[in-house]
Amino acid sequence: MLPIATVTKVEQVRRAVLFQLFSGALRPGQRLVEAKLASELHVSQATVNAALQDLHSEGIVTKLLNRSTNVSRYSRREIENLFAIRLVLEPAASGAAAQGATTTAISALNHLVNQMRAAARASDLPSFCIADYTFHQEIYAMSHNPFIVQACRAIAAAPFAYILCDRAAALPTDYGSLAEDHQLIVSALREGPETAERVTRELINIWRLHSMAALAAPPSFGQHETVQAITEP
Repeated sequence: MLPIATVTKVEQVRRAVLFQLFSGALRPGQRLVEAKLASELHVSQATVNAALQDLHSEGIVTKLLNRSTNVSRYSRREIENLFAIRLVLEPAASGAAAQGATTTAISALNHLVNQMRAAARASDLPSFCIADYTFHQEIYAMSHNPFIVQACRAIAAAPFAYILCDRAAALPTDYGSLAEDHQLIVSALREGPETAERVTRELINIWRLHSMAALAAPPSFGQHETVQAITEP
């Protein structure tokens, strides 16, 4: 049984904003009004400001000093650049995580994979995305290397950058299989740093190719009506 994690108000606000993004309630380029968010979530504006600052550091929102905060919008070229960096950083993070992976940490990752499986079965894509996002954040933290954590935070938007490219049409993606991809990473962590790095690199490259192919396809009719899917874990 996993211990009950304490979730701060800042983290709760961050997850609430992410859920709105994944569900399509927030769109790329849309302005976020801190006072409105604070009122809706029943927290202080300072708490909202801190959460949005975290999301800004992750490339999910763009926060301009003394000006507005907007949901980030990525071009196809920027997504290609994100994946190029991701192919370097995330295998390194997985390798470092494998070196000190504890039973508790592995259990936490397995729990997130199970959340992805359940969300896939229920076609609950916002919950799938939240579990996906959290899975990668956990691996960064497991590296116990603050420089890796800081560098990986800057590409935190990569797993769902497709949404931030404002291409909301559903992808022909088997989310059950996508969850199993994450299980492969967990298994690789148990086998050691070299395997963890290799498997992570192989999977990210597969996700990259899938994302680029999807972005190259012509937009389907009515694609801007609602966010239905993401490209990868």
